[in-house]
Amino acid sequence: MIIPISRKLRAALCIGLLTTLLSACSGSGDDTPTAKRIASTAKMSIIEPAQGARITGNRMRVAISLEGGKIIPQATKDIKADEGHMHLSLDGELATMTYGLDQEIEVTPGRHILQVEFVAGDHAPFNPRVIAARQITVE
Repeated sequence: MIIPISRKLRAALCIGLLTTLLSACSGSGDDTPTAKRIASTAKMSIIEPAQGARITGNRMRVAISLEGGKIIPQATKDIKADEGHMHLSLDGELATMTYGLDQEIEVTPGRHILQVEFVAGDHAPFNPRVIAARQITVE
């Protein structure tokens, strides 16, 4: 016998199951890798493009300001609070890992979220994360 379930009940069951699965997979408290990470002394921001910028063409310049941090040219397990490199993402997808503060990335037409993060020498984030984001439109 099949018992009909309302859409609201089905949605609530799905959310409950998803929450349970995420809790089981991610761990909790101080067991998470991010909880054990060191904090960075760096402050970082996006200089260009500006928030809400309209970009023409298929390439976009990204300029970053970094204070209290140093870009290192290679990965290392010797994590220091003031050393790392940049991860640039477009719409949540990693676009590039860079060892500089000025570069160009390829873009496609539409609205996008550009995110830049200063990460530790092992490519993992600091805790708290050193991150900045901009919404841009490519025409």
